[in-house]
Amino acid sequence: MKHRREVAFYAVVTVIALVLRLIDLGDRPFHHDESQDAYFSWLFVERGQYEYDPLLHGPLRFYLTGAAFLALGDSDFTARLAPALMGTAMVPLCWLLRPLTGRIAAGAVAVLLAAGPSYLYFSRFAREDIYIGCLNLALFAVVFRYLDRPRPWQPAVAGALLAAAFATKETTFITLFVVVTFLLGWLRRDARRGERTLLPRLGALGWEPIAWGVAAFAGVYVLLFTTFFTDPDHWDGLWEGLDYWLGQHEVGRGGEAWFFYVVVLFGVEWPMLVLGAIGAVAAIRDPAPFRVFCVWAFALSLAVYSWAGEKFAWLVLHPLLPLVVLAGLGVQALWGARRRWSARAGLAVAALGAAYLAFASFSVNAEHRADPRELLVSTQSSEDVLGVRDRVLAAVRRIEAETGREAVVTIDSSEGATFPWAWYFRDLPDVGYLDLSTVSVPPASDVLITTDANRARLAPALRGHQGTRFDFRVWWVRDYGRQSPAAWARWFVDRKPWNATGGMTAWVFTPRGV
Repeated sequence: MKHRREVAFYAVVTVIALVLRLIDLGDRPFHHDESQDAYFSWLFVERGQYEYDPLLHGPLRFYLTGAAFLALGDSDFTARLAPALMGTAMVPLCWLLRPLTGRIAAGAVAVLLAAGPSYLYFSRFAREDIYIGCLNLALFAVVFRYLDRPRPWQPAVAGALLAAAFATKETTFITLFVVVTFLLGWLRRDARRGERTLLPRLGALGWEPIAWGVAAFAGVYVLLFTTFFTDPDHWDGLWEGLDYWLGQHEVGRGGEAWFFYVVVLFGVEWPMLVLGAIGAVAAIRDPAPFRVFCVWAFALSLAVYSWAGEKFAWLVLHPLLPLVVLAGLGVQALWGARRRWSARAGLAVAALGAAYLAFASFSVNAEHRADPRELLVSTQSSEDVLGVRDRVLAAVRRIEAETGREAVVTIDSSEGATFPWAWYFRDLPDVGYLDLSTVSVPPASDVLITTDANRARLAPALRGHQGTRFDFRVWWVRDYGRQSPAAWARWFVDRKPWNATGGMTAWVFTPRGV
């Protein structure tokens, strides 16, 4: 009976997670990176065009998004469906953590992953980080259950998961570094104490399961990086990606301070930090390998990502995953000691934290879904973009109905402004992308979208059109020198930023009367 109740609990939480991810999934304006994911997946399905490019990370997500397009058609909803399902899958995966963390802790982790603000937001976001979160959770569970009770099938599953992770994002090198350094540290601990808690399990099943693990890694890796054996030139994509992204370290994409992820965790996920600290104490007091690994993984991941040149909000998912597990251990520790007044006080704080997480999730996923005042929102297409998209499509339909010809649409591609328009206008028959900063007169067009920088120079050639200015991209370049307890209090209560947000404006021109 107890087992059935537990299965029912995971089933209910999984359904809740799925519903939270599918509600209005296609309604938020597409981020630049999301539209690239969707557009290149669409090209893969419609024209068979795909070639691995380390700039866009690994190929797996293009295959999965393409599969969603084949099954259900291409739309804003289906472009985000694979990430939503990946985020949902993390909830039942927590079932595998039960022998490693305890049942209460695993259940708490399932709830936190289902409804916590960061994992919910990026489950509704077409980038590869939620794929990595899901694959890493499965990989950790399989590896540490192997170290706990080895089974012949586990090395093969671990090898396949690791290959899929490498075929998703190059941050898998960081994940592998975290895992290997922990295992080496644990073996050193055993050697110092004269114990053999880990070493006997590494080779407990002999060489054959390990060989299957290597074969599974090689098979999945080659299959994915060669686009199912159709593009053998990129069999070495693993090294291509590593070489490219190491070269980007000095670029410093995102332009954030080294402590950016600490700010995000403090502002958005502070209950995880509080409960995670309690869980870390519990892990150190009862030092089972997986529990201690989560302490190590959180600390080392946070340090590595804080050091790395690129800093965007979605990368917070990587140190956050072991922190969520530690938070689950914290809930379990408090519940186990609930007869003590200190634990009751801790449970009260946990209840307050749960209320805050619910507020934070609603704020970023529903109320401020494309608003840069949210710490999880990085340089985002504004809500105005959806209105411009609809206006252009309506103008094209009317022009074609009235003239019987295809409407000509021109998009200014300067300042990286090709996306998200390439995704939104993928079905238009006559749309061109041109860097208008390189011409003195724009091409003859029925509809034109231009950056604000080029609008004034090209205005004389557009006198037969009516122009509307709109917010194209929005961002919050945070001035950390203006932080204060009062500023943080205002942000926590009503998400009021402590310095002004900014953005990039653009113009849309359509024929007068249309």
